[in-house]
Amino acid sequence: MSRVAVDFGTGNTVVARWRDGEEEPATLEVEGVTVPTRGRRQDGGAERTVHLAPSVIHFDAGRTLIGRQVTAEGLEDHPETIRWMKRGVAYGVTKRKKTAQGHKGPAEAGAEFLRRLLLYLAEEISFADDEFTFTAPVEAFEPFRDWLARIAESLGIRRARFLDETTAAILAHQGAVRPQDRFLVVDFGCGTLDAAAVRLDLAARQSGEVPVERCAVQLGQAGRELGGLDIDRWLADDFAARLGFDPDTRRRLKATLIRKAEAAKIALSEDPLAQVELRSDRAAGDFDPTGSGTGSLTYAQSCDACERGLSSPASAPSPPCFGCILLEKEFARNVRDTIDRALENAAIKAGMRRSDLTAVVVTGGTSLVPAVRRLLDEAFAGKVRCDSPFDAVARGACKGWVAPILQHDYAVESYDAGQKAYRFQPLFSAGTEYPTPPAAVRLWARGTFDGMTRIGIQVFEVSKIERRTLEASLVDEGGALIDASKVSSGDYFVCLNRENPTFIPADPPIVLARDARRFLCSFRVDADRKLLVTVQDQLAGRTLFEDRAVVRL
Repeated sequence: MSRVAVDFGTGNTVVARWRDGEEEPATLEVEGVTVPTRGRRQDGGAERTVHLAPSVIHFDAGRTLIGRQVTAEGLEDHPETIRWMKRGVAYGVTKRKKTAQGHKGPAEAGAEFLRRLLLYLAEEISFADDEFTFTAPVEAFEPFRDWLARIAESLGIRRARFLDETTAAILAHQGAVRPQDRFLVVDFGCGTLDAAAVRLDLAARQSGEVPVERCAVQLGQAGRELGGLDIDRWLADDFAARLGFDPDTRRRLKATLIRKAEAAKIALSEDPLAQVELRSDRAAGDFDPTGSGTGSLTYAQSCDACERGLSSPASAPSPPCFGCILLEKEFARNVRDTIDRALENAAIKAGMRRSDLTAVVVTGGTSLVPAVRRLLDEAFAGKVRCDSPFDAVARGACKGWVAPILQHDYAVESYDAGQKAYRFQPLFSAGTEYPTPPAAVRLWARGTFDGMTRIGIQVFEVSKIERRTLEASLVDEGGALIDASKVSSGDYFVCLNRENPTFIPADPPIVLARDARRFLCSFRVDADRKLLVTVQDQLAGRTLFEDRAVVRL
């Protein structure tokens, strides 16, 4: 039996396998689909080859291409090519794009991409016998995990589990670990920034038939919808603004400019002294029938102004500078705030101090951006570890035993008669071990007006991730992600059972003055993460429900 990990990323996807008897997991190659990349090692060990599958799919009339099959034919910007699917699935984008094979949304395209990638590996992995772990961002809601579960089921995978990406990254940590060690994991990918404070439980445990010696326990976490894709957009927008492209030209060349900006960002990140030319013209391979949208600019990695913390808008007469763009967008401040929130949560929940950190483990391609490395080195001098950031999540997911804890806060909707407004009543908090004891949480269900014959129980998942406020749609008519202009930092609530709420029957009907303490609801979570409720009608003197399933958390 092998352990297989699937790390579906916004920019790249990694599949890793760990066979019995092997010292380390290895990423899997699919000829013509994956791209070999030399994994970086900070600990002085030998570099490893990491096989990355670009997360892109193209729908032709007679064929479907994925990964390198798309890029090898230069189809990244084709109208029937779909990219950045993970962000679309996580956002719940339902807008679909017209292709030769019908209209496709991010969820359909992403599912087809993952299925094809895993089917290419069918001779190396066993859907029936191997244990599969699918990773997800810290703040991914249950619909994202359910989407992954449906993909696993469609492939006939019998043993599937799910693990957050930051926990997986710490399980890949190579160093010796003591029981009192505490780590900060910074996972900075193409689509999201996740930070989590964790410790490793070194007690031997059993997961299926495989003994596992290390289990990651999350102490505090925070996330932000910020990643390499945002940097690519900023760089592309700066380029277009400096050359005076009109709105139509920007829209027409948007996908091409973002792809070229990504290549420029990588070059600027790899060489501390780099100056990179960003071009948009026919010589660079762009077909531009109008002749507009041409030009080139040379970007420096940084300049004296941004090194001193000074920036000016792109319209000002300043030289093109990568560092100035990041400074103007408050990139470093947003990264710092996310990390600080994770550490604050750990301090509140577990009493962990910043000085308790043993190491800061960094993963994800965006962690290679110089501004990120400088920020981390300044904040955590001597503690930063970056061991092959492209595959750490997948390798760790092969190794880890997952503690049965809830990954999110949950609440039920409640009506406050005094304030005449709805509010959220906390139910279970992130980190709660399950199954919980019987009647772990008890709440009174109250009506909102006299004469009600039933009361609905609506359960919400709570996220503290900083999310963009969407103005209309996440994708434009060409299928490209639309940048949002506002950010909300408050809690974000997603109803888990809006389409199928549980109703408490009220017989006789509700009388508000009489029934404030009539319906006692006792909640618990079972071993399958199902929220169960027992409801007692104190007025009628009978139990209405006993362990009625409400929703899967």
